[in-house]
Amino acid sequence: MITNYFMKHISYHLHTFVKSYTMDKKCVEIICARKDFTDLPFLCEEVRDTVLEIPEDRVPTLTAVNSNIIYAAVPVENMIYVIGPVGFHTQVNINRIIPDINIDSNWSESLSICDFDDFLQDVLLIYNLFHEEMLEAGDIIKQNCVDLLTQEHIQKNFSELIFKNHESGKKHNPYDQEIREFSSIENGDIRQLEQSWAEDYTGQLGILAKDRLRSYKNVCIVVITLASRAAIRGGLSPEISFSLSDIFIMKIEESNDIATLLHIKNSAEYEYARLVQEIKEQQKGNLKREKNPRIEKCKDYIFSHLHEKINIGDMARELQMNPNYLSDLFKKWEGISITDYIRNEKIKLAENLLIYSKYHYIEISAYLGFSSQSHLGKQFKEVTGMTLKQYRDCYGVKEFKA
Repeated sequence: MITNYFMKHISYHLHTFVKSYTMDKKCVEIICARKDFTDLPFLCEEVRDTVLEIPEDRVPTLTAVNSNIIYAAVPVENMIYVIGPVGFHTQVNINRIIPDINIDSNWSESLSICDFDDFLQDVLLIYNLFHEEMLEAGDIIKQNCVDLLTQEHIQKNFSELIFKNHESGKKHNPYDQEIREFSSIENGDIRQLEQSWAEDYTGQLGILAKDRLRSYKNVCIVVITLASRAAIRGGLSPEISFSLSDIFIMKIEESNDIATLLHIKNSAEYEYARLVQEIKEQQKGNLKREKNPRIEKCKDYIFSHLHEKINIGDMARELQMNPNYLSDLFKKWEGISITDYIRNEKIKLAENLLIYSKYHYIEISAYLGFSSQSHLGKQFKEVTGMTLKQYRDCYGVKEFKA
């Protein structure tokens, strides 16, 4: 095993130290790609001894110095590999903490900041290289980051809530209403969706936070997430569905009144149902109901490059297919040429931008990879029967306001 290679790889990846120690805590090798960086906290004997303290189950351990300086110790065979120090972009609870270590503020500013997920992947890289039984990120999190009383608290709160709701007569809205609501999206049935909204029940929405506004935001996020999955089951491209979900959820986070949140939630569900409805209508009369993995990858590529001029040859190379074969296969399965499909998807996005944004026509045409505003305008009128201005004047709305 060439340990020097993965130690250098991780050092360059995380911009920090990677060290190896014997089980009796004698240093074997130290690697750091940053020549101007020193491992100041590790000079403290308390920090060094605590980081190198390995539990009996020999699962990698995380140690936080002053809550925000993180080390990982990875025991493998007869060695301990130490990664760190690093900081994380977001706060992460670490069970093993060494508080009140005096650290120079200038040194703290030089600390490399990384994503928690990236850090865990490098810890797993070392551990799994030496073990046949693979360790997962969840195993490290459970061992190092989760309060051991969390599950007990959840069970206690669950029992208390069930008793409280029983005593007060409170109950959630029925599950069959939820089934009708999301089935309507999966089936592209807008009328059924509207009917599900109109149903009246004495039950209540779930309480997902102590703050009422935060709770309702969380409910909206859950609904949009479930709607996005229902739309995927209905045939919508996962990439399109996830991206649309991101947009609506960001709008939820920006808004701060119940009426606006309800409007955004309903708009999201309606848009998913409409998109699935379009897909269902396009599939009518098409005997090929099942999905072709290559065609789905082709659609994902197109969606990811809608803001560019899409070349079928480039797309075919990306998918490792012959361009002519890809074109014929797409036409066979979708009943439309790739060129027309790309044009239609660009026009759909142009419609959205005309409705929900204030971008100028020339900005929209450039964003979508059209050679000019007139080129977009010509293609747009062929598909919609309206000019860009006519469409915006007819359907354009103001942005949601928080």
